[in-house]
Amino acid sequence: MNAVIASLGGKLAERWLAGLALPGVVFVAVCAAAVRLGHAHWWDLGLLRQEVDRLALGSPARSTGSALLIVLGVVLASVVAATVAQSLERLVVALWTQGWGRAGEAVTRRRRRRWHAAVDSYENALRDKARRLRSRDGATGPLPDTQALARACDRIAVTEPDRPTWIGDRMLATAVRVRDCYGLDLAAAWPRLWLLLPEETRNPLALAQADFTAAARRVGWGLLYLALGLLWWPAALIGLGLCVAGWRHGRATVSVLADLVEAVVDLHVRTLGATLGHPTDGTFGTADGQAVTSLLRKDR
Repeated sequence: MNAVIASLGGKLAERWLAGLALPGVVFVAVCAAAVRLGHAHWWDLGLLRQEVDRLALGSPARSTGSALLIVLGVVLASVVAATVAQSLERLVVALWTQGWGRAGEAVTRRRRRRWHAAVDSYENALRDKARRLRSRDGATGPLPDTQALARACDRIAVTEPDRPTWIGDRMLATAVRVRDCYGLDLAAAWPRLWLLLPEETRNPLALAQADFTAAARRVGWGLLYLALGLLWWPAALIGLGLCVAGWRHGRATVSVLADLVEAVVDLHVRTLGATLGHPTDGTFGTADGQAVTSLLRKDR
């Protein structure tokens, strides 16, 4: 047991070092360069090299106690930066997945109108394509590209938008699809499903969740660099790049996570029903899902 705990501690320390400590040290180094260079000397490498030489050859570097204090200050500053980045990560996840109050309602209504317009275009193209293919004289001219129109709908939302962001709607789409197919409340069923899953099934879900939070953390670091851009404008470019990369990574990883959650429901929903005392011999239908949901909610 001690070996397992030691191994787990090593893995946690390794993940902390790679995910937080090293980016924190890099951010502290960029902060030091930003303070020294400023906007006026934003690309003065000679000035930066002189500052590094002064620090390396000066009296603080020759004193062990002063050198340790400098190292300790860098470590503490990197920990503070990493803690702020983690807080921003949670804020980014909330902005991606939750509503934004009245402002969010306005954005959601606008996205919903765009989605309905895209769906109407797709359905009209489907009807036109079917009509032309059924016509006796054959189709004249190129047929509508219905696949491209379907992808245009999915770029707005997989199902009717109910959140201000695509990422939030992508997670909700899984719950909607599970409810429509099985009559099951995913929010109530998921904790029980998780407890029933074997370890080899949980691992891909945990990795997908970690990738999603890493994308949000990247945006958090990007926001810190954007703030640093007030002192040194190239930092704002770094921050903008991190925010865009994190947003794109978040869209990709949330799709993987949502697909995995839906796959878990597809493969284990009958096991969940049987465990709760509602076994099914054939297909798990909406009536079964509603019965299981009633059990989960403790309805009387």
